[in-house]
Amino acid sequence: GPPAAGQAVAGNDGDENSPRPRLYESLYETSLKNGVPPALIDELVRVFSFDLDLNTRIQPGDSFQMVYTLGDDGEETVNGEIVFTSITLGGKERRFYRYRAPDDGTIDYYDDTGKSAKKFLMRKPMSGGTFRSGFGARNHPLLGVTRMHTGVDWAAPRGTPIMSAGDGIVTYARWKNGYGNYIEVQHTNGYASAYAHQTGFAKGIKEGVRVRQGQVIGYVGTTGLSTGPHLHYEVHVNGSPVDPLRIKLPQGRTLDGDVLAAFRAERDRVDTLLAGESQTARAATQASGG
Repeated sequence: GPPAAGQAVAGNDGDENSPRPRLYESLYETSLKNGVPPALIDELVRVFSFDLDLNTRIQPGDSFQMVYTLGDDGEETVNGEIVFTSITLGGKERRFYRYRAPDDGTIDYYDDTGKSAKKFLMRKPMSGGTFRSGFGARNHPLLGVTRMHTGVDWAAPRGTPIMSAGDGIVTYARWKNGYGNYIEVQHTNGYASAYAHQTGFAKGIKEGVRVRQGQVIGYVGTTGLSTGPHLHYEVHVNGSPVDPLRIKLPQGRTLDGDVLAAFRAERDRVDTLLAGESQTARAATQASGG
């Protein structure tokens, strides 16, 4: 079918004193209101999550736009796919285009310069969740002793889906003392990620299984030594824990040469379509007296 375009402007319903919604809440609510399939909303959040803090509160004038196709005959996906998305925060616009690199067939989202939106690992492998505790020495809330906190904690309702931070192989998926239900995923170049206190694992997740970035692997719980439902997330490099929020992550691909030239042509085609689309949309809203 033809691409569906949706544009959303962050409004603030409620009274002036109520806190503005966080970015991820706004992305979800606005997309759902506009009838975007939930799987595409997850993809949208994933594209933005590498570059943006999804916990920031939106400001008046912030907006995002997405163009997506609805899955139909011969589509590789049931839900369709995001062709283009842009987000404007604090007056600064970022644009991302879906592009399949002709040389190796990989599909990714690239900014207008041909730099991949995606990084090697997600810094936050879930949608939503409230940052609760950072990496480093801290007074342990249950044990009352100072010890090293080797990961980052996000509080979230029990059952919130946890995603694999990157492509890799599940090397551990069972109980681990103190950590409760625990998954470890081995990535390339000596990187591994770990997810603790889960209420349960997603279907088919067991040791030896290959997972892809953003795939749901389990659900937030409070198993093991835990003060309430949260995700304890660790990143290890060559066996040593590092701060997931600070570590410099290998960047995704940057297109060059012929591939970049082909990407630019595709980008210009989408931009031209969008310009025409917004004229049509504007004409339509004026016609309806809006």
